[in-house]
Amino acid sequence: MANPLKMLKLKAQSVQFIQEFPIAATPKKVWTSLLNPSAWFVFDPAHRSKHTLDLRPGGQWTSVHPDGSAALMGTVVYFEPGKLLRVSGPLGLTHLPVTSVIIFELQPQQDGKATLLRVGTRMIGFMDLDRKKHMKDAWKRLMGNIKALAEQ
Repeated sequence: MANPLKMLKLKAQSVQFIQEFPIAATPKKVWTSLLNPSAWFVFDPAHRSKHTLDLRPGGQWTSVHPDGSAALMGTVVYFEPGKLLRVSGPLGLTHLPVTSVIIFELQPQQDGKATLLRVGTRMIGFMDLDRKKHMKDAWKRLMGNIKALAEQ
């Protein structure tokens, strides 16, 4: 069972950060990679989840795990094809009373031959004290996966 029910040391707080990842691939290739979260939202390759991203306002990003458990990652709230994607929801934190927004912004570089992927995270709610570090580390790792996928 993921995150068994127990008392946690939580504090009302907000978290906000922006990370930037240069990728040696066109914005089109980075966008295509981003829209395939099953290929990059992986922490443990031995336990790969199947992700579905319904790219439309109100569309859901869901995850089904190998053991049959499933989660709503978030809801697409805004997108500009090839440029910007905003998703609001728990983003994996189904055990915490938080609201999160993840923003993916693609900026063409080197006359469109490369991309700067900017990822913004904004969260508010009751969280453990090291949540910001944990989230920054997690998204850095996941963006590394997108970079590797897009640069293939």
